[in-house]
Amino acid sequence: MSTKSASAAGVAPETGTATRVEDAVLQMLEEQGVLTGINLNEVAKAAGVNRTLVYHHFGSRRGLLRSAIKHELRRRQVQTRTPSQPMNLGARVVHALRSLLGGGSSLRLTTLLHLDGSTAPRLMPNAETTLLQLERDRALGLVPDVDDLPALHATYAATVYGYALFREIFARDLGIDVAELDERVMAQVERLYDSTGAAAPPQGK
Repeated sequence: MSTKSASAAGVAPETGTATRVEDAVLQMLEEQGVLTGINLNEVAKAAGVNRTLVYHHFGSRRGLLRSAIKHELRRRQVQTRTPSQPMNLGARVVHALRSLLGGGSSLRLTTLLHLDGSTAPRLMPNAETTLLQLERDRALGLVPDVDDLPALHATYAATVYGYALFREIFARDLGIDVAELDERVMAQVERLYDSTGAAAPPQGK
């Protein structure tokens, strides 16, 4: 889109360029997979822009990937807030999994960043809030009576991240439609974590 046509459409030229580049990254990731990486020359070519413009807007490969994550979450209208109300542990884990599955390529982009040595975005952006809520819900009997809530949080985060990353492979190997497997896995996850909570004896007894 030219500067003149972008202005006529009511879109800032720089915003239109940035969006094209972000869309190109998401499309490349969808077609080529995570392990191919993201080459800025290829991204610029796919977006139909000069490589210099990519650096102008994003500064670096990591900057581009972070921006593409935000773009994907905005596009899909994904809410990343931790639910504030008391919840059974199983329901909390399922909520986290649904949020990840609704985020499209954002998790794969985040994985790329961390494999590249980045520390942002955080895999647990709401960790402090979640731990406080787990402590409250443990007192209410909704969470197992364990003395290591950070490890519990890491355990269920590993469950949801692992499934979200490999769900298509799991579905292929099991011969199950991926959407059907999603629902079956979430049902099992909720039962598993809730039964764990019900079976856990109080500490010190």
